[in-house]
Amino acid sequence: MSTLAIEITSERTALVSGAGDEKVELSAENGQSIHAVIAQFSRQHSADAGSPVEVTVQEAGRSRQLTVAPDGKVAQSPPTGPIPAPADKPGVRPDHHVDEPVTMAVTPLDDSPPPAGADTHARPVPAARTPSPASVLAAPEIAAGSHEPARTGLRGRLNTLLNLRIAPKPESAEMRHRAAIASITGPLPGFSMVTIANPKGGVGKTPLAVGLNAIIAEHRGAATTVCVDVADVGGSLADRVSIPPRDGHDVLSLIAAEAAEPGGIRPSALSQYLTRQPGGDDIVAGNNGAHGSALGYDDAHTAAQILSQYREILIADTGNNRLAGSWHWATTHADVLCVPVPLRRDAAAAAHRMLLDLAATAGPAMMARTIVVITDGPGDAPMVEIDAVDAFLDAGVHSVARMPFEPLFASGERIAPSKLRRRTTEALTIVAATVIDLIAHAAD
Repeated sequence: MSTLAIEITSERTALVSGAGDEKVELSAENGQSIHAVIAQFSRQHSADAGSPVEVTVQEAGRSRQLTVAPDGKVAQSPPTGPIPAPADKPGVRPDHHVDEPVTMAVTPLDDSPPPAGADTHARPVPAARTPSPASVLAAPEIAAGSHEPARTGLRGRLNTLLNLRIAPKPESAEMRHRAAIASITGPLPGFSMVTIANPKGGVGKTPLAVGLNAIIAEHRGAATTVCVDVADVGGSLADRVSIPPRDGHDVLSLIAAEAAEPGGIRPSALSQYLTRQPGGDDIVAGNNGAHGSALGYDDAHTAAQILSQYREILIADTGNNRLAGSWHWATTHADVLCVPVPLRRDAAAAAHRMLLDLAATAGPAMMARTIVVITDGPGDAPMVEIDAVDAFLDAGVHSVARMPFEPLFASGERIAPSKLRRRTTEALTIVAATVIDLIAHAAD
């Protein structure tokens, strides 16, 4: 079994030993993360060798051992033999400054599960099943988008103008987008919850919740995901979606209907409390105050139990009150936590304090399920980004993503996914893929 030793020397570069007589320098281009470049190089090296390759990745003084199979699968494993020595210089902390906008600032190297000892959130583990025999007449499986001609960029324009079928470059943004869609459509272990949280108001929690809900439903299918406003009182979800809910289409009405029915809400009656959006995603409006009480811990828990019978994913749009019972429930029971952070020091500081508190109460494993989404806006202070990204990575978050400025998000108007900028849709797709990957790995 051949071996590679890879040292990440900056956010955009890495040095490879073991691929030949001379070291190979890798470089991330066009917004691609260095982790994605390493993954691609390792898979290609294994495919060329026709056998598994052991890869040691060193970054900021830490190392990981991975085994990359010729079919592209990656698994964490201890080394079975000597590992080539990396570059003879100490680990350098990546410089998180970027010279140009990127969609993802930090991307995990592979599809491996969280570190050993991480709390993967209590969930019944399905019993192993013997795979069913496949018919010899079954059509061969096609890798996600690998044989499709390019549709965007120069190659896409040539295909359109000249009726060609040129494939996109393996490292192109189009192929990364296709890979993200393949991840979104992958299998899930069961019902899961994604919580959008930042105690600072006006940071983009609801637009991110609406966008993720729409993107996941677009690729997984209608009636697979539901977004619920779990603010204690007065959330804005109902004011931002394309189709506003009617009276009675709210979380407390849903809970009351469940309690009134001896056998629970019938599937055919569920639509009375959910509001279907044009893309097939559903929403449940929050507590508008008409019931005379705030949404509490038990209320949020009950709503999730009801919806878990009919949907795969619940996206919880939280409010700004960290003392609210519903906020506490949504953050401590999240399979994945998404934290939108504008490049403003107050918003970044509030999010950082929240994450430190959650890590202290729920354990560091919570950070392994957390994605920080840096959002661009007209009031940004770019000098905040380096400090903010460093602080979030030091707190142990899984990854940091980048969301370009979206005028529709900032406008306060209703969000029609079809009117979002292409860059926004692509960024949401990457974030959604990361969310699905984290959920899938939690059951491994």
